[in-house]
Amino acid sequence: MQNENRKIHLDFHTPYWVKEVGQQFDAEKLVKVWKNAHINAATVVFGLCACGNAYYESEHAPVHPGLKTDMLRELLPAAEREGITIYVHFGPGINDRSVVEHPEWAMVCESGRRLDTNGGKEWGWACFNSPYVTEWFYPQLRDFVRQFPQVAGVFLDMVTYPRDTCYCSHCRTKAVELGLNIHQPSDLAKLWEHTLESFMAEARTIVKEANPDMGFTSNCRWFVGGARSKSLDSIELEAPVSWNSYHYAVMSRYIRNLGIPHNAQTTRFPKNWGYFGSLNNEVQLKYECATILATLGAICIGDHLPASGKPEQAVYDLIGTAYEFVKDREDWALDARTVPYIAILADYQQMVRGDRAEDFGHQAPESLYGAGLTLLEGNRHFDVIDAQHELEPFKLIWLAENVSLDEAMSVNLDAYVYNGGKLLVTGGGLWSSTLWRSWLERVAKVRWLGNACEDGEFFQPVEQIAKDVPSAPMFVKGYFPRWDVYEGAAIVAEAYRPYENIPPSQRYGHFHAPVGEKASYPGAVRAAYGAGEVIVCAAELARDYFRIGSKHVRQSVLNMIDALLPFSEQTVEVHAHSPSVEVSLMEKEGMWVLHLTQYSAKRHTGNTVIEEVPLRYDIPVVLRPQQPPKRVYTVPTMEELEWSWHDGEMRCTVPELHIHVMVVVEW
Repeated sequence: MQNENRKIHLDFHTPYWVKEVGQQFDAEKLVKVWKNAHINAATVVFGLCACGNAYYESEHAPVHPGLKTDMLRELLPAAEREGITIYVHFGPGINDRSVVEHPEWAMVCESGRRLDTNGGKEWGWACFNSPYVTEWFYPQLRDFVRQFPQVAGVFLDMVTYPRDTCYCSHCRTKAVELGLNIHQPSDLAKLWEHTLESFMAEARTIVKEANPDMGFTSNCRWFVGGARSKSLDSIELEAPVSWNSYHYAVMSRYIRNLGIPHNAQTTRFPKNWGYFGSLNNEVQLKYECATILATLGAICIGDHLPASGKPEQAVYDLIGTAYEFVKDREDWALDARTVPYIAILADYQQMVRGDRAEDFGHQAPESLYGAGLTLLEGNRHFDVIDAQHELEPFKLIWLAENVSLDEAMSVNLDAYVYNGGKLLVTGGGLWSSTLWRSWLERVAKVRWLGNACEDGEFFQPVEQIAKDVPSAPMFVKGYFPRWDVYEGAAIVAEAYRPYENIPPSQRYGHFHAPVGEKASYPGAVRAAYGAGEVIVCAAELARDYFRIGSKHVRQSVLNMIDALLPFSEQTVEVHAHSPSVEVSLMEKEGMWVLHLTQYSAKRHTGNTVIEEVPLRYDIPVVLRPQQPPKRVYTVPTMEELEWSWHDGEMRCTVPELHIHVMVVVEW
């Protein structure tokens, strides 16, 4: 990724009714603008835009009727002369022109409404089970790769199904063939997965037949399990912080563990793609670049070229400033690997888009994101893994309200804990599985009595996990599992019933009843198993932290982690005492690189906005590598740090943090 680490994604979604397209396009000038902005690669939307148009001359492609020049053929030689790598974007999912010309190809909602642009007011979605793919998309892609075998790769956009789709006749027929009930959310998700994987496999075959070295990737495949698609040569995680403050931070820590090339994509827009007449704040764009450097390394910034084909200079002044910031840091960030420490073991996800928990046949996204936020805002270095990852390298694994974790993992987890690993289990989802329940009872030394019938109880840490947590029971939604505790297990949190056992579903004032008597069953139990230890916690703390954000819930989790992993066993400690400092510990040949990134959003009513980031000073850091360092310094300042080494601990103090700093420890 060294030569493609400062990329742009050049959108050019131009409706077919625009009369003048590309009349001011000058490939030589555009490439010079890119070069001055430190850009070394670009994905251009000249193959097939979301409006359904191509921007190169062809007898087979749906060329934009207003196109004044062959934009792609002009760009390729100009970019090659300047050493800028070109990828080409194809938009099969959203394709206005195809569904306007063929309404019968449009995706259909359960209500019967067709996603056929609604007279140009909405995007048009073509169904992947319709003749659209064989009669429209595949022929164009096949013609394109034969004409342009020199492009570095093909990027497919919006390979997904939007919420409440698709119930067209083609999908109904396919569902019957597969034995699926299209009205069941889990079956609908299986239909989507089958359809999209088949589509991508065929598209990949078309690309590779033209040029086996041409790259192939797609967005919308970032979810746990989906990112392992065998069709993908690389992963490009699209996640501007303006969408939200947690998606990228969590999913990047999954993507970086998959062993395939990856980068991350944000945009120059403060709201979202294509919001013309707006520029991201410089500080925000630098922050986003910093979080990418700290996790995935290579960066892509999105722009949208106006219909005239003339770039906006102010846009590339901004991008150039951000990429100058990146150039000062990238040598220590590219091609780095995470240092295994704490892992969130996630369920494989399906592409169900529903707001209700019961729509998910797996761990709820709120639980996965909540677990990630808990660790992120607790200044902990962590990763997200799935059932195909090795467990042994990690010192602690968190099962955060899992529901459908592969039962074969119980064997792997048994060996992991028995041989010295530490395990934290929150929530009651896995206790409903006979196999998981039997294993959890054995390692935690409890007997399951059933899950609570009410959605929510009170949780109060005790003893060693009560540090900095008020002595007031916390209400947590979810169905608490109830246990008898056997000899050898210790209660580390109590459960409390609502006042007079009033169920949470019964409105009491604004919400639920206040706390009542202590329950006869515990809130959390700690037990040794072989050389390892486990804490099982009845409360869905990860999901609650996502929903409510109480620092006391976060602290309860951190206390349980610290109880299982005493400081002498912790790989990294960052004493920032602030939820705004993000920690990521990476390694390269002969060094560890500790990234500290400062997050600071302003009050807002819509998208996330970062306008300024305050300076932080004198942050104590402790690292426990396998050997003493020879040199410790900061990047990009190259300041040599004073450090000490004693009993396997390297201690130093980071003098200043503004947006991003790296502490480099060389052996």
